Amino acid sequence: MTIFKYPKRLKQLMVIFLSLICLSLSATSLAALAVDDGKPYQASTTKNANIDLGELEFTLVPLTKAELAVEVDAWLTIVKHKATIVSEAEILVSQKQRKILAAQEISSLSADSAELILASKENQGAAEELKEDLAEINTLVQDLEHKKSAQTSKAIESMDKTPESFNELAIKAEQYSDKLQGKRQYLIKSLTQLREEKNDALERFLLVIKNWESKGGDAAELHLYANALTGTTVDLTDSDAAWLTIKGWMLSQDGGLRWLANIIKFFLALLFVYILSRTAGKLTDAALNRNRNLSTLLKLFIKVSVRRVILMIGFIVSLTFIEINVGPVLALIGAAGLVVGLALQSTLSNFASGMLILIYRPFDVGDIIEIDGVTGTVHSMTLLSTSIKTFDNQHLVVPNNNIWGTTIVNVTGSKTRRVDLVFGIGYGDDMAKAERIMLDVVKKHELVLELPAPVVKVNQLADSSVNFVCRPWVKTENYLDVYWDITRQVKEEFDKQGVSIPFPQRDVHIHQPPSIEK
Repeated sequence: MTIFKYPKRLKQLMVIFLSLICLSLSATSLAALAVDDGKPYQASTTKNANIDLGELEFTLVPLTKAELAVEVDAWLTIVKHKATIVSEAEILVSQKQRKILAAQEISSLSADSAELILASKENQGAAEELKEDLAEINTLVQDLEHKKSAQTSKAIESMDKTPESFNELAIKAEQYSDKLQGKRQYLIKSLTQLREEKNDALERFLLVIKNWESKGGDAAELHLYANALTGTTVDLTDSDAAWLTIKGWMLSQDGGLRWLANIIKFFLALLFVYILSRTAGKLTDAALNRNRNLSTLLKLFIKVSVRRVILMIGFIVSLTFIEINVGPVLALIGAAGLVVGLALQSTLSNFASGMLILIYRPFDVGDIIEIDGVTGTVHSMTLLSTSIKTFDNQHLVVPNNNIWGTTIVNVTGSKTRRVDLVFGIGYGDDMAKAERIMLDVVKKHELVLELPAPVVKVNQLADSSVNFVCRPWVKTENYLDVYWDITRQVKEEFDKQGVSIPFPQRDVHIHQPPSIEK
């Protein structure tokens, strides 16, 4: 027995030894982690400012809230730097435009001054106007704000006041304007690229903010800052710059081309959702037609509901293709639903009644019903109202709440129906003969059912007649035909066989009191 104890003890010692090794390794790892935790975290996702969005998403997943805060600050610095460059470029475009206008004005005034020089020799007014033009030219030169503006002003003051010199100045100003215009157009094109870079950085910045918020960060102010940087400013007063900006935006990957692709995706998604809803409606209709326990109204409701739910969900999902955040949209729908629910309580009551009618199926399309003294055929039904066509072809729309809240008489709710007829004969006529005539008429009619058997019995001894009830059973759709036929045939047979149908009559007895002799 002792021989087998040692291996067991050896195994126990080995287990203890391995446990100690694991504990030591764990302690070493924890110590290493503690050392790493002592070092401040450095942003790693900003090393490549053009990092792919998918890669950035995966990189951010394992980071903690504190580490993500560092990443947010790093991306905020990049976005701010990009936005600053864009703003400076826009300022330069504006300054170039102001210089271009000043150079064009100098060119125009110089050409006018060349003409005024010839007229100033004989006309004092032209001389005064020439003096004003020269002063304005000096002012415009100062507005150009370049290094040689002072030298240019001195050159203008000291130059020969001849038409040729002013024409030469006009040509130089026009050339300078064209040169500035070329630089400005190149700057606007570069500005489009700078805006794309800013938008790319902003998109990655928002992704980092989203991950930071998911782990408890508060980014309300950062969202306001990002929203302020979103979009492109277009100066409509400057037609050239506006056109170049719009053209550049339309041809940029992050601008017009991107939105064109988004719009195409949006409409393709809507088309797919529409086809899907119609297909789902047909499949639902085919599946419901196999179930004979469901009413036509309920089948129609389910079919339409399936289509509309798919269209609604598909439309909301399609909004994501045009970069609309559906979260606020859903919240808005929920809030609007609450307000509408409070405002339309009667409508919701009709809706609930419509649902109960569909569930409990008191009638179906094509049934003849009687509600509040109105009889007609059910034409159609929605969740709010039911359409009824009366026998004289009037179209009634009755709220479902009114229908569910009153007694519903479904005339055609059963496959068979009893025809209740009353015939009266005179007190002097043969009751057995009259009963036999009515039974023969009923049994010979081809639409009268054998089972249940028809009933003909004396029912009442009325004031003027002995009344019989005649009650044959027929299919529901044959009710009126049998009613009219038997009424006519019984009258004809009574006439042939001498059975009278008396008119209402009353016996009046007059008592004459005896006369009193005086």
